[in-house]
Amino acid sequence: MLDHGLLGDGAGCLLNALAHRHARPGVALAKTAAAISLAALAAGCFSVVDLDNFHKRVTSNSASAGSAPFSDLRMNFVAMRPHGGNTFEYRVVDTNNFIQSRGVVKAMSAADTTINVARAVPKVNGPYHLDFYADVNRSGGFDGLGSVISNDHAWRIEPLEDYPAGSVEPVDGLIQVTFLHNTSFTNIDQYPSGTPNPSTDTTLAAQLHVDGLGAFIGKQVELRVSDKSAGHVVCMYRTESVEAASMEAIVPGCVDVETEYVVDIYVDANGDHKYDDPSVGAGDLGFRVGATSGSDGLRQTFDVSDVAQGKVNVGAP
Repeated sequence: MLDHGLLGDGAGCLLNALAHRHARPGVALAKTAAAISLAALAAGCFSVVDLDNFHKRVTSNSASAGSAPFSDLRMNFVAMRPHGGNTFEYRVVDTNNFIQSRGVVKAMSAADTTINVARAVPKVNGPYHLDFYADVNRSGGFDGLGSVISNDHAWRIEPLEDYPAGSVEPVDGLIQVTFLHNTSFTNIDQYPSGTPNPSTDTTLAAQLHVDGLGAFIGKQVELRVSDKSAGHVVCMYRTESVEAASMEAIVPGCVDVETEYVVDIYVDANGDHKYDDPSVGAGDLGFRVGATSGSDGLRQTFDVSDVAQGKVNVGAP
């Protein structure tokens, strides 16, 4: 059953002295977050629960972008035509070389692609960098640089802030990246560059199965997974063109064990390649579902065939 009432607004800025321990920010604030959550119920972001796991995150407050513990991320990838048909992955990586948020696009189809990720970049454990690559050799992951023709292409933006510098009007709480395709590659298995040091992650995947897509063949579908206690988007998966009535969305190393999540599902139902707010019946569909991870990660099956349930404003992809 789809749950439309999982969201509440967080409270205040909770950014005091957080320990990392190869985990996402927020461990020290779990009890505080639980205490304030009952006073923070309003539409917009996620309410806080006190989960006994090792990767708790701080609570978001959308009412004040400057004091919220996460920044939104907008990435514009321009002139990416050489990677039509390639799977594409981005990673938001903290100062400890730990992946805090990541996303997979399967497969790139347009020369220019925009990806919006709300609450993607924590404001602790910085500075951050953005790693991303195109799976040119179709191996299913990044496996090093080499031939421009037959090996993966990979890049890094460091630090992760508005890019190129001075190219956009700054927006409080939003990091804006515009990347023009080039062949100035970076081996993202090195950090810093020149030192072999692949980024680390939670080791647990989000494995999401979606049924009921028969009416949406050829349409874009995107799934986003957010930590319910903090609202932090830990991963997203996008297919640019649905190929069958069912699909598998797998994002590696992005979830914690025994943790509550909220999964947003967006369907470009009218195929116009722009976001039409599902909550006002503008043409697209948005679903919101609760899910809990286990020792083997997050495994969940969803059915989007009941379009009457798809009236959640999940935000632009």
